[in-house]
Amino acid sequence: MMKFAYKLKITERVSAKCSRHPRYNPEKDGRNGIKGGCSGCFALFDLYQSRIALEAAVQKFQRLASPWARPRQPRTHKPTPPAADLMPDETT
Repeated sequence: MMKFAYKLKITERVSAKCSRHPRYNPEKDGRNGIKGGCSGCFALFDLYQSRIALEAAVQKFQRLASPWARPRQPRTHKPTPPAADLMPDETT
């Protein structure tokens, strides 16, 4: 039996545009929108395709691994002592 711990948290935000073609949007224009074989536009398109592939892989993993995943149980805390035991006797 294989045991596999998996935790993924990605918090990258990319705000980029091609210096020669600032209006190029890889989501809308795709590969056919790249003009003149621009390397900057190709890099943006590759970045966009990689993001889509990563999201698809994570969703597939979650779908396939969910039948075997056990939900995390909350920790049990030690019981607190009663308040009467903490107060000293007042015999004055």
